[in-house]
Amino acid sequence: MASHSDTLVVFFGATAGANGGKLGSDEREIILLVWQIVDLHEKKAGKLQRCLVRPDTLELTDQCKEEAGLTVDDILKAEPLDKVLQQFQQSVSSELKCLGRSSYTLCVNSPLVIRQALHPEASKKNLVLPECFFSFVDLKKEFHKCCPNAGPVQKLEIASMLEQMMGVKEVRSMVQLTLCILAEPYHKFSCVETVKYKFDSGT
Repeated sequence: MASHSDTLVVFFGATAGANGGKLGSDEREIILLVWQIVDLHEKKAGKLQRCLVRPDTLELTDQCKEEAGLTVDDILKAEPLDKVLQQFQQSVSSELKCLGRSSYTLCVNSPLVIRQALHPEASKKNLVLPECFFSFVDLKKEFHKCCPNAGPVQKLEIASMLEQMMGVKEVRSMVQLTLCILAEPYHKFSCVETVKYKFDSGT
């Protein structure tokens, strides 16, 4: 659980199709993963990491090209999802070791990246996801729990800011929001959501 973890890993993913509030709805493959560690005790952010992912189907929607600023040539040079997930694990483990930390929980701005994109794609490709992808903290829920008196305009602006930015900018925004929440007295990241261990198909 995040309340017992030393660290949050702010995590973002984008697909070759619909993103934002429609992420995963068109079942397109993941093409981008971005993450950054936040040390909960020191209230500091680590190095931002960005990895392109080569999908099996090398096709990007026009909307994806525009939002992500990527071309098919860009993702053609990338590693497949299983290799990028290995890079993710190695990178996070190495950084945690350097920080003297031992545990972490993923932090997302929407459960869609985990529930609607990563798990279904891993299931289709017969990939076994690491344990860390079965629980996460929803940053928006934490924000609303931490700052219940934030006016609707503030809530909308933050949600909108998080949904409209792609990749690096989005993770940086999420990290800044995480650090703001950590600045609130006595706040603990404790609303951990879980994913069923067996993926249920939508059929």
